[in-house]
Amino acid sequence: MKRTLVFLLFAGLLLAACAPTPAPTPTASPPTVTPRPPTPTPTPAPTPTPTPLPPLVLAIHWPTQVSALQAIPVEVALIPPAGLQAEATVTALVLDDQDRPYQMFRLQPQTGSLYVAPEPLQLPLTATGEWRLVVTVHTPLEVSGERSLTFQPHPLRLRDLSTTLPAGITLAVPENFSEASAEGDTTAGRRRWRYRNEELSLAWAPGPTEPLLLNNALALLEATYDPQHLPQVGAVKESTWQGRPAFVFEETWPGSNGGPGRAWVMQGPDYRLYVLQVKVEGRQQLTPLLLLLAQTFQVEDKR
Repeated sequence: MKRTLVFLLFAGLLLAACAPTPAPTPTASPPTVTPRPPTPTPTPAPTPTPTPLPPLVLAIHWPTQVSALQAIPVEVALIPPAGLQAEATVTALVLDDQDRPYQMFRLQPQTGSLYVAPEPLQLPLTATGEWRLVVTVHTPLEVSGERSLTFQPHPLRLRDLSTTLPAGITLAVPENFSEASAEGDTTAGRRRWRYRNEELSLAWAPGPTEPLLLNNALALLEATYDPQHLPQVGAVKESTWQGRPAFVFEETWPGSNGGPGRAWVMQGPDYRLYVLQVKVEGRQQLTPLLLLLAQTFQVEDKR
């Protein structure tokens, strides 16, 4: 019995040794992932820097000496960069010696790069001290150049007419105006003054003790004319002077040296009649200076 058990045990071991060894179960390997190279961060293209445009160049045209004797053109040059055109709005402000605004100009574009005011600057007769001109430019482009300047008007001296005109009469006549003719006396007379191509004259005579009428005004005006050199009298306007009756006559003088004229016929408080005339030769318009001088005529009321 014991031998049988040993035999069976031995036989079992033998069978176990001879039995085929089972194949190992394959182990699944994880898939191999090839790493992708990192995506490069895009570099933004450089923004092109615009080339700045050259500026407009501003230059103020101004005389070396100014006075009330000559109206001053107000003009500037506004020069654009080569090959470019630029629109601009240009204004000029004149400030007096107290830094107060005296006159504003809106300059108009002319041929080329010029901007010119429609009318010149007429300074007051008594202008002195330090004045300023300030130019303002509105444009999309940059502007270089001085935009203001200072100037000192040359003093203007006036003639002393206290012994020439009737008592109580005031009229500003610069010493630069020479006396061209003198007629009559302080009761009835006439004085003429000239400067270059400009003429200023004043005539006076007793008048009727009644309001001034057109026919009387015209008769007195015609008495001042040279029969050999008569102007054409155009528009006539009824007006007043210092609250007194007056008439304004537009004149056109003939000849190669002819030109415009204007005459005021006025009645004074003592019924004296006055003829104030201005005219200029070789021009289309009266000068601002003549009109300014005419405005200084005053008659003192001694009643």
